Amino acid sequence: MTPTTATPTTTATTEKAPAKVPFWKNPFLIAFLVGAALITVLPFFQQMAMKAPPPVASLGEWQLTDQDGRVVSSESLKGEVWIASFFFSRCPSVCPQQQKDFSKILTHVSDLKKDDKAPIRLVSFTVDPEYDTPAVLKAWGDKMAVDSVRWSLLTGSPDVVQDLLIKRMFVDVGERVPLGNDLFDISHANKFVLVDQNGDVRGYWGTDELARGNLINAARLIWKRGPQP
Repeated sequence: MTPTTATPTTTATTEKAPAKVPFWKNPFLIAFLVGAALITVLPFFQQMAMKAPPPVASLGEWQLTDQDGRVVSSESLKGEVWIASFFFSRCPSVCPQQQKDFSKILTHVSDLKKDDKAPIRLVSFTVDPEYDTPAVLKAWGDKMAVDSVRWSLLTGSPDVVQDLLIKRMFVDVGERVPLGNDLFDISHANKFVLVDQNGDVRGYWGTDELARGNLINAARLIWKRGPQP
């Protein structure tokens, strides 16, 4: 009798593929979508939550003359947002660099354009109005490449200038201090001042880069939303 060998039989086993998770239940996808949504809407809510500084002083009525001999006044600037600085043409120290830094503000607000709104402008007040006539300011402005359309250099009667700067704008202006060789210095505010559409001071900022950035943000906000605190 021939022995028979049992042939082993194999049983095929099939592993079940893991069930697909619906995309609305995928935690990684949900996290990605939530993150993308937050990145999109967060700046909007941050912008809405931002507030401009409240008014701190009212300048009232005033009138001075710019480097082109034109009258610039509280009336001519009504409805405009403007930023003030202080200098004098014979300044032997910080004024030239400070005014160069001041001019950089224009590059950060030049995109603000609307038919019914004047652009943000710069206004620099001389603290030496007896010497800084319109003609002197014109020559100084040409040397500094001042854009006279958006940047006014103002002078006038010393009494009017001092009244506006010291008594209304609350900035410091000192007396002439002789330095020898016909040079002298005049201490004055080392800050920039933001003025709104109503002619009200909205704050004082330093002249360094960080302070200028904060000033620009406040000016842009007031330009967009109006002078309401």
